[in-house]
Amino acid sequence: MEVKIGVVGTFIRDRIFPWQGEEVESIGGIFFTVSYLANLLGEEDEIYPVCYVGEDFYEKLVGELSTYPNVRLEGLHVLPRKNTQVKLIYTGPQEREEVTTEPMPPLGYEELYILNDVDAVEINLITGLDVDLATLKKFSQTTRALLYLDFHSHALGINGTGKRYYRRPDDWLDWINLAHILQLNEMEARTLGGLPKETPKDELIEFGKEVLQYKPYVCHITLAEEGSLLIYENEGQVKIKKIEALKINPVIDIIGCGDAFAAGFLVQYLQNGDIEAATHFANRIAGINCTFVGSTKIRQIKSLLNSDKLQT
Repeated sequence: MEVKIGVVGTFIRDRIFPWQGEEVESIGGIFFTVSYLANLLGEEDEIYPVCYVGEDFYEKLVGELSTYPNVRLEGLHVLPRKNTQVKLIYTGPQEREEVTTEPMPPLGYEELYILNDVDAVEINLITGLDVDLATLKKFSQTTRALLYLDFHSHALGINGTGKRYYRRPDDWLDWINLAHILQLNEMEARTLGGLPKETPKDELIEFGKEVLQYKPYVCHITLAEEGSLLIYENEGQVKIKKIEALKINPVIDIIGCGDAFAAGFLVQYLQNGDIEAATHFANRIAGINCTFVGSTKIRQIKSLLNSDKLQT
């Protein structure tokens, strides 16, 4: 069965300053999601990224994306301005600071219209301003697609120097109430749930249960090297599973792990409809993403999946 997936968000010019090693420039943002989908799906499937792109970045981006036969470029809209750039500065092996330039303007309904006939749409809030809430509400009322929301940077504010910091937006419930599947990392879940860092992880499960009282029937809370919490509804019952991570040593780079997770889950879930199996696969893809810098080896994901060097 052919699959069509839309990806809404922002492509980013990443400058990565690793904990060890030299600075690396990489295409980031939804490039991770689109690339993982392109490499995990077949050539007969279709991936539709929808976003605004700065004119200084458009040629390079299209040059990369056009190498994938299953990526459609009709949803890219070039603007006469510079593309958003993010500095990712590691302060430890798995801790980093983000400093961003001005986000691209939010997408409108006219830009999303191209996705009306797809099977699923991943909304990845890379900058937090990627798409307007009213636009997404209208789109959700006109499409039958599965809506997967990675809350991501909408849980982050930006200070005067461009540095990101966690904060709970007033409209967070409006956003999650548009999604069938919600993905949060631990800090995003703690921020939205008002849970301090020292609060036991059991409280994250309770927050996940609260999420299911709204539109989502699946809530993923990713926990880095500890795997993920899966809270989902099945035949009127709430199910809770702790899914183990793929054991990786050493961890090279954690950038894009959430994007890899989302792509892995969507591919498996659309193919077999098994939420738990898809979550196991998502954790495996996210783990493999930690074995290289930036997006440099995503094209090798299928061979890396079969590598006997990876532990389970």
